[in-house]
Amino acid sequence: MKSSAEMLEGLPLLVNGELLNPAQTCAVINPASGEILAGAPVADADQLEQAVKAARCAGLSGWAADESGRRKVLLAAAQALEAHGAQLSAALCLEIGIPMKAAQLEVAMSAAFMKHRAAASLPVDVLYDDPKQRVEVVRTPIGVVGAILPWNAPLLIASEKISTAFIVGNTVVLKPSLLAPLTVALMGRVLQRVLPPGVLNIVPGDDALGAALVAHPDVRMISFTGSIRAGKSIMANAAPGLKRLSLELGGNDAAIVLPDANVERVASRIVQTAFYRSGQICATIKRLYVHERLFEPLLAALTRAVQAIVLGDPFDASVTMGPLSNRAQFDRVRQLVDAAQAAGGKLVSGVAPSGNGYYVAPTLVTGLESGHALIAEEQFGPVLPVIPYGRVEDAVAAANGTPYGLGGSVWGSDVDAACLIARGLDSGTVWVNRHGLVLPDIPFGGTKESGVGRSNGAAGIDQYAELKTISTARS
Repeated sequence: MKSSAEMLEGLPLLVNGELLNPAQTCAVINPASGEILAGAPVADADQLEQAVKAARCAGLSGWAADESGRRKVLLAAAQALEAHGAQLSAALCLEIGIPMKAAQLEVAMSAAFMKHRAAASLPVDVLYDDPKQRVEVVRTPIGVVGAILPWNAPLLIASEKISTAFIVGNTVVLKPSLLAPLTVALMGRVLQRVLPPGVLNIVPGDDALGAALVAHPDVRMISFTGSIRAGKSIMANAAPGLKRLSLELGGNDAAIVLPDANVERVASRIVQTAFYRSGQICATIKRLYVHERLFEPLLAALTRAVQAIVLGDPFDASVTMGPLSNRAQFDRVRQLVDAAQAAGGKLVSGVAPSGNGYYVAPTLVTGLESGHALIAEEQFGPVLPVIPYGRVEDAVAAANGTPYGLGGSVWGSDVDAACLIARGLDSGTVWVNRHGLVLPDIPFGGTKESGVGRSNGAAGIDQYAELKTISTARS
């Protein structure tokens, strides 16, 4: 029987319902060891052209008109993911270094997205319906969707994009990041038997292949999750074709702890959120503003919670946090921590294992000025700056004083007061006494430079649809 790593060797592309040999391969590193995990498939320009052509033809072949058929396909896809959950979970552990429980949750949520969209209604907005006229707005497909993935949650984000595109009647050309292409390529092999040819095509590739996908005249929408820098490049590249865009970009989420908060309860929840998946989630707490009255007791409670985190091998059942997912992110986070120390920051850390993996100990940092990079930028790692404030107005101004606007949260015992403050945060989502909860039926996306458009919920369906007005005279 093949090991999990051996199953990731020789993975194919998925183009027009066929599993194709890639034009080339690239090495993917196991972040827990720093060693080569497997050779990942990489598509070339010709294979991308085949994929776009297949998606366009599939959209014209009856897929767009067969709503009940699309729902059945989504349910079959969800069942296929669940049936191969052990393989997919192991692939996530190996490829991006998340603990097994987190990997299993990602697979389960990926299937849940498919099921949710399979049951979702396609709204028809009736504006007039009287003896004189009927005016309605219906949702119709855009066409071929180019979906470009990040490396941090590849299976979940792929499933969200695929399922939303499918329910509206679109087809998809999916480009995984070359930092995490293996799990998505494995998903392609799993789904190949249950999908009609051409409706989903998977072509891993580099930035040049992504740019070609964005610029392709037959691709009518780009759905991208990733960095602000890449999102701006995509927007510029898509402009000549006036393509529909859905861009979920970076975040530097701030959390504000009010003076009436319950210290022990808040501390455990904040640490759980801020350090989940090594802090490598767009919607995790990345800046923590604490009222000066609670600063010392909360810092002590946060310290206890951080030091209880178990960092190590993702396959070890006792481990609660794995390594960073790639060398570039590992180097960046370490540089930020070193710079924080050089600037006079005080560090409270957990324990990192020795060895060659990309492990960074979960770390709290105090004593930094507001303009320091660890506070002002998206660090995307297990490092949390903790900042005291005196007036709530100052904390809100600091939280909003950034080009980011993905998420934020307010924590306090008086929920009504906390909700009132939450309304003043300039973010696409603001949570109260929680952070980072993202569900298939709740719209999610950013303000300012954190994105364009919304995913999930009815707003997500509209993002992937043309809103067509049908106006009929009856007299």
